[in-house]
Amino acid sequence: MLRIRELRIEKGWTQQTLAEKLHVSNKTVSAYETNGTTPPLDILIQMADVFGCSIDYLIGRSDDFGQVVVFDTKAEPLTTDEKSLFKNFRALSNERKMQVLEYAELLSDKQKQ
Repeated sequence: MLRIRELRIEKGWTQQTLAEKLHVSNKTVSAYETNGTTPPLDILIQMADVFGCSIDYLIGRSDDFGQVVVFDTKAEPLTTDEKSLFKNFRALSNERKMQVLEYAELLSDKQKQ
């Protein structure tokens, strides 16, 4: 089962918005979402990049959202809890994201004291 519709809605995008990001027609996105038409590999790669997930997650082969890219090569890999946190964070509205960030900063400041 493709998760295209679910991911698109989490982002707050219309089918047209996703179509523009992928350089395909709105009708094509609709076909991917409604009749199970499987996108070609190049489109799957673009979708995974746009949604920030693995292709396996996108096509329903895995429940693991995928590896979040970390630019610091010395950083430790993300834990399952951290991946879950990022997935949930991405689903929030911008207002809620700001609230989470402010709360995390508050907790961090308290821990330093």
